[in-house]
Amino acid sequence: MGAILLLLFIGLIAGIIYKIKTRVSLPTGTTQIELGLPAGAQARDASVVGDKLIINTGGEVFVIDISSRQILLRVKVGVP
Repeated sequence: MGAILLLLFIGLIAGIIYKIKTRVSLPTGTTQIELGLPAGAQARDASVVGDKLIINTGGEVFVIDISSRQILLRVKVGVP
């Protein structure tokens, strides 16, 4: 039982070291991304999934790649 706990602990430490060595570094500096929204438009919701930033303005949804700082997808929301 003690040997199994020791092996699991070693595996946990190895996993933490692996995650530290393979983490993705974010680009340095700040850059603005122009979304082309009309004046007065506000972001209602923003979330990060992996390396993608998703912004919902109510009328449009933007998917932005954080590492390259480019808009990948722009979807207009409306009633058909």
